[in-house]
Amino acid sequence: MPYSQLLNSENPGYILILIDQSGSMGGSFGGKTGGSKAEECAKAVNSVLQELGLNSTKGSKIRNRCDISVLSYGASGNQAKNAFLGNLASKSVVTIQELLQNCPKLRTEKREIDDGDGGRVEVEEQFPIWIDPVASGGTPMAAAFEMAYNLVDSWVQNHPASFPPTVINITDGAPDSQTDAQNTVSKLSKLGTSDGTTLILNAHISEGNAARVELPSSSSELPPGDGNAKFLFDISSELPPVLLERAMGAGYNLTAGARGFVYNADAQTMIKLLNIGSIGSIGERQE
Repeated sequence: MPYSQLLNSENPGYILILIDQSGSMGGSFGGKTGGSKAEECAKAVNSVLQELGLNSTKGSKIRNRCDISVLSYGASGNQAKNAFLGNLASKSVVTIQELLQNCPKLRTEKREIDDGDGGRVEVEEQFPIWIDPVASGGTPMAAAFEMAYNLVDSWVQNHPASFPPTVINITDGAPDSQTDAQNTVSKLSKLGTSDGTTLILNAHISEGNAARVELPSSSSELPPGDGNAKFLFDISSELPPVLLERAMGAGYNLTAGARGFVYNADAQTMIKLLNIGSIGSIGERQE
């Protein structure tokens, strides 16, 4: 069965996240006051990177069961670039160990917890930050997928027997050139390992409060007349059994044919898709 390779240090997986950092990402997320789309996107990606680290660590031992790249597009003009901060800014692909050992800064947040005596107490928690929120420029999605293609092409040549790469794209709008983006994704989706071809997942986020569409199996489930929604659906992969099972475990009621695409996602839905596409490909598949 394809997409069944167990992940270990000898045959790691590869998670590649693309972040839209165009000017429109400065708008409020989901039409609500508070964080911008750029801020909520950065929070979601940082959270998932932290979870990837936790899922690959046992005691003091870090298992490099997954390589990671995070690319941004928009703020860097017509090109895509490495979105990591600090020491990782010069590394296009990092291991879990490199990720955990090179966290450039921490964010401190306050929250209330039970005090054990029926009351509540405020505590401070620190969260690792590898990605900053940015919102500037256009939406050169094709350039991002082209850079992803080059990274995936190199990676699969060095890991021919691994679980196939998973590319997760987060965007709030139409690409500068839908045709160029679609052609590039078509090339990317043909790359793979002996265990299957590259998986491509897309999360659409917005400022509006329209109904969400999560992991549809048909474009007829999308808002009528929204060509961008159909474009993102068309370039999204069908979920293989391992990710379909993970999605159903996260509360989705799905059948075969469901695609890795969410439309008008809120913060929780965006994080769920990131988890399904990254941690889900690892699951319990430990050394």
